[in-house]
Amino acid sequence: MVRFRLGHAMLRKFADSNKTKRAGSQNAVLFLLLFLLSPNSSAKVTDANLPRIEGYTKGELEIKAVGFGLDNPIAVGRVTADGIIHFDWPELTPAQIDASEFLATSLKRFTRARSCKDPKASLTNAETKLVVNNYIQLFKYGQPVGFITPSTQKDQAHNADQLGSTIDWIYSFSDASAKANCSKTVSTSGDRSFVDSKVYDIELKKGWNLVSKTLTATEDWVTEEGRKVSLPKSKVVRSIAEIPEDIHWHLKYTANDELLEIEQRLFTQTPVAKQRYESWLPNKLGNLERTSYEIGKKIERIETANNVNLIFTSGAKVVDVTVVDSAGNKSAVSMFTLMQDMASRDWKEDTETGYRSSEEIDGTRVMTDYNEKEKKATLSYNSNDRFLVKAESKNVEPDELWGYLQTLNLEALIAE
Repeated sequence: MVRFRLGHAMLRKFADSNKTKRAGSQNAVLFLLLFLLSPNSSAKVTDANLPRIEGYTKGELEIKAVGFGLDNPIAVGRVTADGIIHFDWPELTPAQIDASEFLATSLKRFTRARSCKDPKASLTNAETKLVVNNYIQLFKYGQPVGFITPSTQKDQAHNADQLGSTIDWIYSFSDASAKANCSKTVSTSGDRSFVDSKVYDIELKKGWNLVSKTLTATEDWVTEEGRKVSLPKSKVVRSIAEIPEDIHWHLKYTANDELLEIEQRLFTQTPVAKQRYESWLPNKLGNLERTSYEIGKKIERIETANNVNLIFTSGAKVVDVTVVDSAGNKSAVSMFTLMQDMASRDWKEDTETGYRSSEEIDGTRVMTDYNEKEKKATLSYNSNDRFLVKAESKNVEPDELWGYLQTLNLEALIAE
């Protein structure tokens, strides 16, 4: 932005000092300056050289390095909607480095120098701490949704027993280096053995570093049972200055986007106030009378007080209803989407006392747990795109319980 403003100042100065020059020459120079200062012209050249995920359809996502721990991920760039990967490796604060230290390894351990039989091996700062990131994690709305693996293999997953290269992003706590040609004899089934070698040529600077790991040879054979076996035989681990052009970017997307959007919507909604619950409380549920209620009841596995519990009775019939507002609460939102997922398909299983099932009833996905011997029914479902509803009954059949629940006017809780 500063560069753009400076450009306009230069143009004004140029125009003022050259009023007597020919218009054609002035226009040519102005055009040249505008072209050089245009952010679009430089962006096109840059984007053409940036890594890209082929066939990408997941929209804009944030990239974070999780080698520092899932509770301490470091934002290192983004993926734009066109699949282009934009890296921005930041300088880390002392607090971030300190928090990651328990997850760090050492250069000596990373190169397995203790077992290396190369008498010419050399390591400087062998005990320096390293945080190794084998892949980059993707985040949406602050939640992990997948990861990207860089590889020269064209498969959608890098296979460690196939020839090719992948990349580690390593954060080094200090400058360090390792040069070694390590080898060891590996024994296999059938009295077979081969020499496994690893060549290390690593120069690390304090901060972020790129390290390429290349499998150059494998030991392949067929067992007596006819099973094909392949083990790594020769590997080269070396520092690189930039990402190689032959790297493919393999996306593994693990999130359910539909549920993720539901969660994000619920996170941004305003929870129902206690006063709203108090003014809403129904006195009856069908022909059942309300005998008690509690607002803000402690509920197992859901850490929120934003709920209301109501008990209705009529003779031997008892219905206990709990309504949880998921808006703005992480625990309740997670339970809401879990219910959405569990009830998303039809299923039924018999139990020793009755059955459990999931089905659509009057346009709502409902999970049922019925104890025929004790005549106890439990219905669980999501309502109004935000409420978790759980109803437990005694001496009430599931169909009858569902009929009672249809008289709950939950819309009034969120009506404007």
